[in-house]
Amino acid sequence: MDHVSNLVMQVVRYSIGYLPVFICIQLVSLVIINIVLSRTDFTPTFEQDNLNRITAISLLIIYFYIILSEGWNNNFKMIFSNLVILLVMICLLLVSYGEYLKNVKTRYEVQKQRIQIQNDTRYMNEIEAHYNELRRFRHDYQNMLISIDEYLKTDDLEGLQEYYQKNLAPVSNRVLKEKYNLEDLSRVKVKSIKSILFSKLSYAQSQEIEVHFDLKEPLIDITVNELDLDIALGIMLDNAIEASVGHADGEIMSAIFIEKNSTVFLIQNNVFEQLPPLWKLKEAGYSTKGKNRGIGLNSLSKIVNRNENMILETRVLGAVFLQRLTVKRVSQND
Repeated sequence: MDHVSNLVMQVVRYSIGYLPVFICIQLVSLVIINIVLSRTDFTPTFEQDNLNRITAISLLIIYFYIILSEGWNNNFKMIFSNLVILLVMICLLLVSYGEYLKNVKTRYEVQKQRIQIQNDTRYMNEIEAHYNELRRFRHDYQNMLISIDEYLKTDDLEGLQEYYQKNLAPVSNRVLKEKYNLEDLSRVKVKSIKSILFSKLSYAQSQEIEVHFDLKEPLIDITVNELDLDIALGIMLDNAIEASVGHADGEIMSAIFIEKNSTVFLIQNNVFEQLPPLWKLKEAGYSTKGKNRGIGLNSLSKIVNRNENMILETRVLGAVFLQRLTVKRVSQND
């Protein structure tokens, strides 16, 4: 508005003074801005009152400077005042930026806690489902023992053999096929990672996908953003589940290897269709399952790129799709 006022003063023929022109143009602009804002959903204020106060102080300083400097002809005085104003504005901007970072950090912590609660909820739901399944199995096991006991009391070996082949053998095969291979998850001590792995792999088992997980020594901590790692592992497991579900030979192999200077997360699944080049899979919006579903690998690449301690390797080895996520361990001296 200051520049617009100067332009108006040069265009009009009658000298009516700078300040009246500046005030009038300022009032007109405020009216126009309020009309525009009343018809949109845009909010021109910050969530924190401190940022609003700092913004108001900054604007007042600019307004007072424009009013007070009107008519100054002393170049040294103008230069000195401009320097003072510049230093004040820099300080205010630094304070505003600090408040902004604090606000972003707070929102990030809230998001992290929300995701942690969701993971814990999934974890508890899976535990409850497994407990109910164990109760059903115990009930069926008691009934099987009662039926076997009746055959033994009557020395009906032929009937027992027929009963076994018809009823017990299929159940035994099913139990062996669905045997849980997630015992090593107890060695994962990072709760959010354990929750992600448990919920995703348990869901894969519920979809009749053969699942394996291997971890030889405890995973105590990680050296990258925990939320980013949780999301990355979730994307990798979701892609493996989506590729394997509905196939009789669907299988997911997962493992964590703790090395001297890094922790490696390995996820492997069978491939049942011809895949395009890997660079094509990482394009935003591309998916072998249809439109608007190809955000996984693209999002995964963005997460890895913004974490310098993450390295992602993706390979297709024959009928196997393999992803290896390496998290470099940061030394104490770094």
